[in-house]
Amino acid sequence: MATRIGIDTGGTFTDVVRIRGKKATVHKLRSTPDDPSRAVLAGLAAVRTSPDEAADLVHGTTVGLNAVLTGNLARTVFVTNKGFEDLIEIGRQERVDLYALDPHRPVPPVPRRLRVGVECRRGSGGAVVVKLTRAAIAKTVARVVKLRPEAIAIGLLHSPADPRDERALMKALRRALPKVPITCSAELLPAFGEYERFSAAILNAAIAPVVGRYTKRVADGMGNGALRLLRSSLGILPPLEAAEFPARAMFSGPAGGVLATGQLAQSLELDRVAAFDMGGTSADLCLVERQPSISSDGMIAGLPLPLPTVPVHTVAAGGGSIAYRDAGGALRVGPQSAGADPGPACYGKGSEPTVTDAHVALGHLGADTLLEGAFPIDVDASVRAIEGLGMQLGLKTRATAEGILTVADATMARAILVITAERAVDPANVPLVAFGGAGGLHAASLMRKLGMPSAVMPPHPGAFSALGLALAGEATEAVEAVQAVVDSRNLPDLLAHGKELLAKSQELLGNKRGRGRIEAMVRYQGQGACLRLPLTRRLAQRFRNEHLRRFGFATDAAVEVVQLRARTECKASALPPADIAARSRRSPTPTAYRRPPLGGRALPILQRHSLSSNRVPGPAVVEEPTATTLVPLGYELRSTPFGLVVTRRPR
Repeated sequence: MATRIGIDTGGTFTDVVRIRGKKATVHKLRSTPDDPSRAVLAGLAAVRTSPDEAADLVHGTTVGLNAVLTGNLARTVFVTNKGFEDLIEIGRQERVDLYALDPHRPVPPVPRRLRVGVECRRGSGGAVVVKLTRAAIAKTVARVVKLRPEAIAIGLLHSPADPRDERALMKALRRALPKVPITCSAELLPAFGEYERFSAAILNAAIAPVVGRYTKRVADGMGNGALRLLRSSLGILPPLEAAEFPARAMFSGPAGGVLATGQLAQSLELDRVAAFDMGGTSADLCLVERQPSISSDGMIAGLPLPLPTVPVHTVAAGGGSIAYRDAGGALRVGPQSAGADPGPACYGKGSEPTVTDAHVALGHLGADTLLEGAFPIDVDASVRAIEGLGMQLGLKTRATAEGILTVADATMARAILVITAERAVDPANVPLVAFGGAGGLHAASLMRKLGMPSAVMPPHPGAFSALGLALAGEATEAVEAVQAVVDSRNLPDLLAHGKELLAKSQELLGNKRGRGRIEAMVRYQGQGACLRLPLTRRLAQRFRNEHLRRFGFATDAAVEVVQLRARTECKASALPPADIAARSRRSPTPTAYRRPPLGGRALPILQRHSLSSNRVPGPAVVEEPTATTLVPLGYELRSTPFGLVVTRRPR
């Protein structure tokens, strides 16, 4: 039986977790941005018991995401109805920033010269208006071949109602260009709304060669075993689906952290928590509840990507975020990041002050903190970088370091409010689950700013997303666009159709036994936005109740379903508990006291593995191989099998 291994590639570190029974083995190494597969294969080799050990590798990768953000995409040709070549550039009549004096529209990754119009047309119900002829297909194929594409996206009007024209074009193009990946919009996203569907198809096609080359390098280099990706909506993708639709795994890394957070919440019997993943480049936040919340209104680089995904809110605030003086003389942190290379000043290659350097200068991190000293850091370099910024700002060095952390905390606190208060959830009732290499350093201060009841640092926090990947179960989905009013006449047909889709998703899972559910995208008739709800006989009333809760009003207007989605998933493995030391009458003994380089009270340093359920009062620093937790004055910490819990000290 193959050993399950989860690998998450971040901007600074690559995290590897090997699961065998109830034991997790963790390895962390520096990422290789020029070719992420080098770090992945090195990390895989480090946790294997032998080079030929069979590995079931579940990977969370940002290769597709980074390709979109950097514009490093394949040369993509877009085939659509003649006269509608510019639809993807016209977009919607929306302004993301109402007050921008010089607004900029997102530029689609397919320039005008690479858009090909074809003579055909179907109506909104799928009926033929202009027939797609053999001559039109041949003409289109000839034009596409001449453009020398690396990828092709096909998007025709109303194709979810009848996708046969898209399929006919794909079949002809595949014969002419057998090695070029082709994406049909109605297969990737069977949903009405041409702009969003076309955008998703183009993005999927544009990253397919990039992701394909990357996964081939990893698969070829790993030897004995199989490589699989995690869905952005949780659950492992079947290999063929991952190859054809890599956009469905665009946010696979953050999804791993959300999955692990859900397992942690179950173990701690918490109904709702805020996942806070702070790494080297960014911080990802998500409200995690017992029933996972899935969103279909995602955006990337200003372009719609309405594929199912966990609703992660990302801000540019990580350990590598660069601090600087802006044109107005104010201290700013991010969005620029030092990344893995050159990294923070303390890594020895760069000189820009970062959030990590502020922690080093204040004594929260020491020369031998990272990876138990296997990744040495230069304390003096951090002090010099902070000192230089302080001179620009006219501040003392310590005040500058504290200011950097205050500004970073403000950015992350606003992000937590986005996922809580803006959804009518009081953060005072939501525990914070902090992970990533830097999450534990900021958990208590975010608690204080937002009045949150507690913060939990889970086992292996610096590799928690990789742990989620290692715990994940398989998932399959079957989706179909429909358009039917929810009434006594249509409801039985909708329920029967949903059961057919569920059987299809279960068939895709093969011999494995999974748990199924059927959902509907529901709206008031003629409305633009939809709500995702379970398909039941009380669908219309449940929609009105949820609409009232979410938006403050409900009406007696007709309710319609525009999409049915069936999902079958194997249950994720339980989070393995960590060993904790036996309870003692004495408080844990610090292994050392670290005097901050910029002066101040020496901080007691404790090792996580030595902690018991005894309460540890702050100030204190708790170190472990993958992360560090800061317990400020006025707070206390206790160890449990499922995490370090930080709370305020009773007065």
